[in-house]
Amino acid sequence: MIPADAEKPKDARFKGAIQRRKRGGIVTKTELIDMLDEYKAGLLLKATNGTIDDKYYIQTRKCLLENIDIKERIPQFIKSCRTADEFRRYMQNESENYAGRRKLITDSINTLIEYIEEHFDEEIDPFLQIKQYKRLEQIGSGGFGCVFKYHNDCLDMDFAVKVYSPIFVSSDEQKDGERRFFREAKMLFQLNHMNIVKIYDAGRIFEGPFIRMEYIEGYDLIGLQKKYGMLSFEDSVKVVRPILNGLEYAHGKGIIHRDLKPSNVVFSTKERLFKIIDFGVSAFLDTDNHTKLTQTGEAVAGGVFIDPLLQENPKLRDCRSDIYSIGAIWYWLLCGRAPHGSDMKAYLGNAASYLSDEQIDVVMKCLAGDLEDRYGNCSELLAVIS
Repeated sequence: MIPADAEKPKDARFKGAIQRRKRGGIVTKTELIDMLDEYKAGLLLKATNGTIDDKYYIQTRKCLLENIDIKERIPQFIKSCRTADEFRRYMQNESENYAGRRKLITDSINTLIEYIEEHFDEEIDPFLQIKQYKRLEQIGSGGFGCVFKYHNDCLDMDFAVKVYSPIFVSSDEQKDGERRFFREAKMLFQLNHMNIVKIYDAGRIFEGPFIRMEYIEGYDLIGLQKKYGMLSFEDSVKVVRPILNGLEYAHGKGIIHRDLKPSNVVFSTKERLFKIIDFGVSAFLDTDNHTKLTQTGEAVAGGVFIDPLLQENPKLRDCRSDIYSIGAIWYWLLCGRAPHGSDMKAYLGNAASYLSDEQIDVVMKCLAGDLEDRYGNCSELLAVIS
């Protein structure tokens, strides 16, 4: 005879996990495993002529299916059976004897638990515990971490969430780095300009600090070059001017990008606007003695597009470093090669022979080796190309 309370969950932590999931709270790895163990026991009863509370069956099934990290690995008998009675009929069709049903249920649930134990950290992605958010896909990765595309059902909007990997060599440096991250993130909330990606939220999850930002449907300047090839001077100005407008605004707020490169400028096909992304990434990830550069193994964060003076002095905070990066991007748009070597001016003139001497000089002034020989600010350069 089956005990009267066999159909009820025995673990208070498990019931609490369901309630937290319903309220959009965080369900930990341990709670998720407990949930599956308890659910397995109930399913075994139902499949072998016992009983399971239908409300409990439905709530737990819904909770599991809403977790995108395991959704594709959930057994088919849970995915397809909406009620406990449907589940019983499904199992009866799968196997005529109790032993076969027990084996199918036990093997399937244990396989899922083993996957969670191997691949999950103790905390589950908190965004996935907020019912209206759905993680759609990974849209980027690198030395910084990963970028994911999320959809908010309530707003019917997509967002990009950039999660930064821990890179600090000691616990003290990690704490200091995170303090710097959130201090800089607070500054980014001041930026409200049509040529700068919008920042909506920042915080910390088990993987590290994150920023939730506007998702831009479109392509970066690398995609632009693949689509249109090398640009005329007039067309290149159409790209450079909005970048300068965004930088001028940011510089006025005391914020310098320091990592401008073609992949950090995106064209929004919906708004028909160029937008700067990844503001302050270099500042976020640098500490006094250990920077992003040592983790990625690159000589500089932006390679040939970043100011060489930042190689000599990573602490340099000068808006003219961004002027150099503008010049490097501009040079690349015109001749298809990033500036390097001692023949930069000659190469630009030969590769883009239609350029006038005055146009070449404008670009080369941005790339001057001495800060004092560059344009002093974005406004000065904008006045030249207006």
